[in-house]
Amino acid sequence: METALPSPSFRDLPFDRQIQLAYDHLERLRQLNGGYIASPYSGEAGYDRYDVYWLRDIMYATYANEYLGLYDKVKQSHRVVLTVFEKFHQKIIRGVRKKPDLQRAKGAVVHARVHPTTLEEITDEWGHHQLDIFGLFMFKAGDLMKQGFHIIDTIERVQVVKDILSYLWTARWDTEPDFGMWEEGPELHASSVGAVLAGLTMWHDHGFYDYKYRGRVDISAIIPVSERFLEDGARALSRILPRESESRPYDLAQLSLLWPYNILKDQFALQEEIIDNIEKHLVRAHGVVRYPGDRYFSTNAEQPFGNEAEWPIGLIWLSIAYSKMLAQAMRVGASSATVARYLERAKQHLAHVEEIATPDGRIAELFSGGKPNHNLPLGWAQSLYIVAKLSLREAMKTAA
Repeated sequence: METALPSPSFRDLPFDRQIQLAYDHLERLRQLNGGYIASPYSGEAGYDRYDVYWLRDIMYATYANEYLGLYDKVKQSHRVVLTVFEKFHQKIIRGVRKKPDLQRAKGAVVHARVHPTTLEEITDEWGHHQLDIFGLFMFKAGDLMKQGFHIIDTIERVQVVKDILSYLWTARWDTEPDFGMWEEGPELHASSVGAVLAGLTMWHDHGFYDYKYRGRVDISAIIPVSERFLEDGARALSRILPRESESRPYDLAQLSLLWPYNILKDQFALQEEIIDNIEKHLVRAHGVVRYPGDRYFSTNAEQPFGNEAEWPIGLIWLSIAYSKMLAQAMRVGASSATVARYLERAKQHLAHVEEIATPDGRIAELFSGGKPNHNLPLGWAQSLYIVAKLSLREAMKTAA
C-alpha cells in the first residue's frame, strides 16, 4: 500500500502559485455588486455571522485588485461603499446638523456592517461610529480620482462626499472619540485621526500625495478642504502618538498610519517607535495581538493579558510597513544597514504568516489557543497578503 505524500506547505509553493491561490480565495468572497463578504462563516455555531459586508473590509479587500492592475474591480468595490453612503445620506445630513450622542442614539450613525444584497443595516448592538471608514473612503476615492478613475461622477455623489466632510467637522474627528477599527470604545484613536487626516489631505490642493501621479487632477476644485482641517488634525495626531489611545499604548491598527496612509512620511523615528512597540509587545506565534488585554476570542476573558487572540493579518501588515519604509529610506539615502534591516524584517514577517496559512493559502481571522477560529479565510487578510507579497518583491528590486 502506497503512503500518500504530504501536501507542500503554502510557504514552499512558487511565488505565482501563492498569489493565485490567495487571490482565488479572495474572489470566492466577491459578490455580484462588487463588494466582499468578510468571511464565508454564516453564524451556524452561534457566533456573529461574517458572510456580510463590513465597509472597511471591502475597501481593504479590493487593494489586491489595485496591486494586480484590476482597476475595474477596484472602482466597483468603492462604488458599493459609496452606494451605502448614498442610501443613508439622510443619516449623514442629520449628523451634520447635530453631533450624535454615541451613548444613547445608536441608530443615528451610518453602520459599519450591512447586508451584502440589500445593503440594509444589520444590528445596533455594537459601536458603528467608526471615523476611519470615512477617512479610508475619502483617501481611496481621492486617490482613484487623481489616477483618472472618476468614481464620484455625479452631482449627487459629490454632494454625499461634501456632506461626509461636513459630518467629520461636526463630529470633531480630531478631538472627539469614536469606536475605532476594532469597534470598541468610544475613545479618541490615533488610527482614526490619522485615517481622516490622510483622507482630507488627499483632497487638499497641496496634498502630500501628488508626487506619485503622472498627471495632475485637481480634485480640490470639486470638494475643497480647508488648510485648518489639516493643521488641527496634525496637532491632534501628534498629541496622541506614539500611543493609539489613552487606554492603549500600542495597537495593531496603528500600522495603517504607515500603510496605506503614509501619514508619517519620512518621520522615521516615529514610524520605528510604532512598529517596534508592536513587534516587541504584540507579536506572537500565530499572529499579532490587536492590543494588550484584548478580550475578543481570548482564551481567558477574566485574565485577558497574555491570553489574547493572535491575528495573522498583523504579520502581513508588518511586512507591508517594512517594505514601504524601505522605499522611503532609499529615497532619502539611508544607510545600507537600515535598508537591509527593513528588508529582512519584511521577509521574516511574510514567511511567518505563510507558515501559519493553510496549505492551500487560506488565512484565518485569528488564532485562539493555537487554533484558527471559524472565519477562514478572512477577506481583507487574503488581499493584504497579495499586497505584501508584491510589495516585498518591489522592495527587493529597490534594494538590489
